[in-house]
Amino acid sequence: MARKAVLEGGKRDEIIDAATELFFENGYEATSVRMIMDKVGGEIGMFYHYFKSKDMLFDTVVDRFFLNYQKRFGALVSVCGTPEEFAEKFLPVYAQSMEQFGKIKGNMHWTIQLSMHSKTLVALLPVIEQLVVKWDMNGSVPAEIIARQLLYGISGTLHSPAFEAMNDEDKKKTMLVFIRKVIGK
Repeated sequence: MARKAVLEGGKRDEIIDAATELFFENGYEATSVRMIMDKVGGEIGMFYHYFKSKDMLFDTVVDRFFLNYQKRFGALVSVCGTPEEFAEKFLPVYAQSMEQFGKIKGNMHWTIQLSMHSKTLVALLPVIEQLVVKWDMNGSVPAEIIARQLLYGISGTLHSPAFEAMNDEDKKKTMLVFIRKVIGK
């Protein structure tokens, strides 16, 4: 009788943790299943008991990464009552996140990087929508649309070479000008 795969905890979590560390250190392409299993002290067969492929494991690592990112970002947003507080608190979290992403990207192909960026936006949309509702703009435009405008506009701003060249105070001012224009305050 075949054993049923464990979906959470135990060796499965050890494999995910080891893979996360190795993907961050080496990038996806340079990390092998053998390297992951050596790190957890298991055999290749054990890997396939939990995951069908390295791609499936990578998807799991990415999902966990974004769930944690969404939680961390949600905690930040929950204490931001104003656009000023958001701009003040957001930029350090963004810098830390980009540093973390720099570790994971390694030799990652640009298409994967683009996919990661897209997944970031999807993960953050509900959090930004909560922020828009919290700011209570009493407008005729649905909060989801305003949230998307903010999210995609801030994303475009953050990835602009001109923005990257600014000092922290100018970055904060630039974000505030944009946010105020979108929300109409």
